[in-house]
Amino acid sequence: MYRNDKFDEEENSSLKNLLLTDYRLNSKRSFLVLFFYRVCHFLFVKKYIFFLSLLCGIKGVIFFFLRIDTQISYEAIIGSNIRLPHCAMGVVISSRAIVGNNITIYHQVTIGVNENKPEDKKQIVISDNCYLSTGCIIISCKIGRNCKIAPNAVVYKDVPDNTMCFPVNDMKIIRND
Repeated sequence: MYRNDKFDEEENSSLKNLLLTDYRLNSKRSFLVLFFYRVCHFLFVKKYIFFLSLLCGIKGVIFFFLRIDTQISYEAIIGSNIRLPHCAMGVVISSRAIVGNNITIYHQVTIGVNENKPEDKKQIVISDNCYLSTGCIIISCKIGRNCKIAPNAVVYKDVPDNTMCFPVNDMKIIRND
């Protein structure tokens, strides 16, 4: 099988640059989460299944003892300059997610799939320069560039560029006379 060594060097250096950027932008626990994601994703793309399963087992043990409750699928595609404040507590990212560059993801954020949608509409795309605040849920939709998702918002429809989404309470007040 022919190998392109120059391509492999570029890919390895980009992995190294991503890890250095992740280390610079995040706390140690958040970096650990992103480190395991990046290395597992690299092994997944290269189809090194044995090493991938071995590393996933090691990751599970380390996350158990450090009480890290984050689930980021190695099948997801995540860009550079990702910030995970608050040790990435409770962050869940689906295998169908495509996350752009310069994203901030706070704790308890879920990026998931609506299983009732057809296959071609299950993908989740979060474009560049987005801000996902605490507890927001993004389900099988596309988020445009420069968007901000407010705390506890549930987003299930496509969001255009330069938009802010926030939850709307349908609180009804009923008088007891």
